[in-house]
Amino acid sequence: MTDSQRRDLLRLVWGHRLFGEGDIAVPGGDARVESPGYAPEVAAGEESAPGPDFVNAAVRCGGTVLYGAVRIDGRSSQWRDGGRMTNPAFDGVMFHVVCERDRVLVRDGREVRTLVLRPAPELEALYEELLGQSQRCGIGCAGFFGSLEAVEQGQILSRLVADRLRRKAAEVADIRRSLGGDWDETAYVCYLRSLGMGDRKRSYEALARSVPLRCFVRCAGDVRQAEALLMGQSGYLGVASPSDPKIREWQDIYLALKEEYGLRRPVVSWAGAGVRPASLPPSMLGRAASLLVRVPRLAECVREASAGGMQPLRDVFGHAEAGVSAEKVDLRIVNFVIPLLTAMGREAGDMGLQERALALYDEVAPEANRYTRLWSEAFDLRSAFDSQAVIQLCTEYCARGRCGECPVGALRLVRLWRMIGDGRR
Repeated sequence: MTDSQRRDLLRLVWGHRLFGEGDIAVPGGDARVESPGYAPEVAAGEESAPGPDFVNAAVRCGGTVLYGAVRIDGRSSQWRDGGRMTNPAFDGVMFHVVCERDRVLVRDGREVRTLVLRPAPELEALYEELLGQSQRCGIGCAGFFGSLEAVEQGQILSRLVADRLRRKAAEVADIRRSLGGDWDETAYVCYLRSLGMGDRKRSYEALARSVPLRCFVRCAGDVRQAEALLMGQSGYLGVASPSDPKIREWQDIYLALKEEYGLRRPVVSWAGAGVRPASLPPSMLGRAASLLVRVPRLAECVREASAGGMQPLRDVFGHAEAGVSAEKVDLRIVNFVIPLLTAMGREAGDMGLQERALALYDEVAPEANRYTRLWSEAFDLRSAFDSQAVIQLCTEYCARGRCGECPVGALRLVRLWRMIGDGRR
């Protein structure tokens, strides 16, 4: 069990009071938890900031009840690591709850009040069992989730989708800041980035950043020039057969435009990102070129089309990217349009636009991949809303061993332990 996983477990044990009176000790005295407090709320669309894990906790030390915030760590020295302990956000911390007190910490000239909490060995064993199952995409939790009431399932799915969308919208916002706040340039980079999966996203983003949007505007509707730009900058023209007349035409156009626009190949090569130029599908880059010359103001186009729901958006990509399948169009909307609109809505404080973006999930069929196939045995995935929640669960929680933070894993552990506790009593 890693330090971060032990911290997650301790947060769960403290927050849900999964401990007995004898499980907590204060060096040189005794302690009784009157209230563990509650986790600070994070506003919708906001990222969590540094600060205590719980606020308004109440602990009786001797004959006095002390009130304040709580910081949780597996070992006391973890709070000091990286200088986090000196952050003013922790000024209200009254108690430092740890499994192991390996250091005596001093803050603002005073010894930090430390509570040593040791979870029951049986509880730790249950947690380690969950961690082992998480390596197989939380297979053990799928059955548990399927047994929950529909209301509970809906609450968990909503939280997972909100987590995923918040992260994706934050990525869009970061790209926009790096581009000087230009939404059209941002939409262009995010669109190309959405063509890739996993490490390929970075490759496509590097490609987009190496060819500014103005280059496609200057193509004045000439799809051949746009194709040549993407093919050349991606490196495909360097490995394609020069005997093909179309390849030779692209090469001639690209070399002329490269010199005219002063372009340089991406710093991150395709090979370095795990993608060989020869494995890039020319048809995908060709469809992207077609869209970019026909819809140069992609951000505004997507925003206006979204007002009419799913069909106008499907028309944008279906007509501009000739030959693309309906499934691929829907993936563009899930992976590109919804995060973009959410980020635009957050930046403008437009809740209507954010809600409109979120509603699009319900109009798309659930994705079919190894995650959804596994979890479809536990419950009926009705739309992309459900499949996005499952992908978030498997990639951000199961794959990273974050069972203590996972809304499914944490609930399962709490209920298992309370059943054991009831049996003991």
